[in-house]
Amino acid sequence: MRLPSLLLSLSLALATALTLPVRPVAAASEASGFIAEAGDSVLKLARDQSLSQEQFKQRLSAIAQRDFDTPRIAQFVLGRYWRSASEPERQQFVQAFEAYMVQVYATRFRQYSGAQFRVTGERQEGNTSVVTTEIANGDKPAKVIWQVAKTPDGYKITDVSIEGISQALTYRQEFGSVIEQHDGRVSALTEQLRQKANG
Repeated sequence: MRLPSLLLSLSLALATALTLPVRPVAAASEASGFIAEAGDSVLKLARDQSLSQEQFKQRLSAIAQRDFDTPRIAQFVLGRYWRSASEPERQQFVQAFEAYMVQVYATRFRQYSGAQFRVTGERQEGNTSVVTTEIANGDKPAKVIWQVAKTPDGYKITDVSIEGISQALTYRQEFGSVIEQHDGRVSALTEQLRQKANG
């Protein structure tokens, strides 16, 4: 399974989200502040050369578990295969998917220590806040859009889009192709993600 080049560009975007600090449930109007703090946090973390790669990876993993709605994203990216998967298969996929994402971002993240991040807008779509940002790393700024849902446990990030391309939808298309190549077995995809997560 080959990771599309688009997802390599998304590494900075999702790694930014992975460094969100702990906060209580906030009003929807604070979604922009929620993402703005993420930008400040990620740049500070990127500059911390005292962290080993394993420490860095562990920190990203812990924060991902706290701030991403990983089960919701996992259900979306599996699409119709989520319905046919058993509960153990679903749980195993969620764990492998999260570990895979963290491995990708931890491997590629530190090259962005000099990046500039800023919030440029926000709009409300039902219970979801859509926060628009720009990320520049020496080239033309990339437009990155965050979907942030308000849940009983606080804000949770449910998707990230860069230049109009949804990260969740991209995963869904690629993962669906992999599952089809393995006779509809979600376990085959899960095993591939585990292998990639372990380097």
